[in-house]
Amino acid sequence: MNNGQFALVTGSGRGIGRALAHELAMRGYNLAMQSLPGESLADYAHQLSDTYGVMTWSYETDLTSDDGPVRLYNAVVNDGVKISILVNNAGIGNEGPLESYSEETINKIILLNIRALTILTYLFTPELKKHNSFLLNVSSVGSFMPTPYKSVYLASKTYIYYFSKALEAEFRGSSVRVCILAPGGVLTNSRICEKIACLGWLPRKSTLEPYVVASKCINGMLRGRSVIIPGSLTTLLFCFGQVLPVGIAQSIARKIYRNDSAD
Repeated sequence: MNNGQFALVTGSGRGIGRALAHELAMRGYNLAMQSLPGESLADYAHQLSDTYGVMTWSYETDLTSDDGPVRLYNAVVNDGVKISILVNNAGIGNEGPLESYSEETINKIILLNIRALTILTYLFTPELKKHNSFLLNVSSVGSFMPTPYKSVYLASKTYIYYFSKALEAEFRGSSVRVCILAPGGVLTNSRICEKIACLGWLPRKSTLEPYVVASKCINGMLRGRSVIIPGSLTTLLFCFGQVLPVGIAQSIARKIYRNDSAD
């Protein structure tokens, strides 16, 4: 697949983004990788290049800054990197009662999860339409349910879902295929691992490692799946949640996350 075209993965310094970059490199895709400064992205990019023989570029950019998305786009263009897969993975979350959030936290969630993703998609769409391309946006299985104590984060993920589905219809007939990754719990850091360990058997069993999510995601994307929910148990829980009355589902979620937020 090393044909001079690249996959751009945002948030590839850690978590799902790091695993997605690894999965794509393993399959022979050249990489343009973005992360915040201080995440040793260049070292990781060199490691992937040495291991899999792909070309890699690394960009350390804060996508929540006013010109962050445009600076990333300009840097990629100036380096002559042609993007045929855009993976909008970078995102942050928070949980707890709304009044416990800081204004800075709310701003960062909206600026990164919504604004940066939208602007990057807008900027790279003309390039994507020149190739047989993929647009992969990372949402959440929680985007289908208004969930207490995760209000801002999951609202941003709901935006990603509907934005992506609208583009799927808009791009019909073009060379761009739109995919949505909607994972459940993912063991991306020690804090999440600790929280999931306290939630009981079902959350523990439905939670996946980032590299498992990445493998299932790229497999689904290449097979042309529109929405990818990795993990059979997560998919089963999602299907159950779709038939459960909203009020009951919200009541269950409120009890789970209220107790968790009180820790």
